[in-house]
Amino acid sequence: MSLIKLASLAADLKKERDGDWIEVKDWPGLDPEKPNVSIPVPGLAFNVRSMNYPPFVVARQAALEKLRQDYPDGNVPSDVQARSDGLLATEHLLIGWKGLDVDYSPELVQSVLTAEEHRTVRSMVWWCANRVGKKQVEFIEAAVKN
Repeated sequence: MSLIKLASLAADLKKERDGDWIEVKDWPGLDPEKPNVSIPVPGLAFNVRSMNYPPFVVARQAALEKLRQDYPDGNVPSDVQARSDGLLATEHLLIGWKGLDVDYSPELVQSVLTAEEHRTVRSMVWWCANRVGKKQVEFIEAAVKN
């Protein structure tokens, strides 16, 4: 019988708060002819903090409350949502990138991540931020008792 090692389920809080490089490796939808096929993106990585980073959690909740007040019917325009999500990622999640044809700079990052048309980059950053601090689950074999 296999058991899960409890320590392997614990988050790495240092990486969640300080950031870590997460490789994207491949991404679906980059080929309009094959929208469901993941295309390799070698060398693309983002240095991000976790979506569990405490200042992000607080800021995200405040942003959601503001959107609820501004759009009580729940129909937030896509450009407004992009700006909100992009500002959160810029201010709290993204620390750096590599593998893009432009160097990372705070000014560029904000203009990219808040632009509606850069939803793919924004989605990649959020995807990476959702993986920071997670460990590979470990199993151990337990002796079977008779």
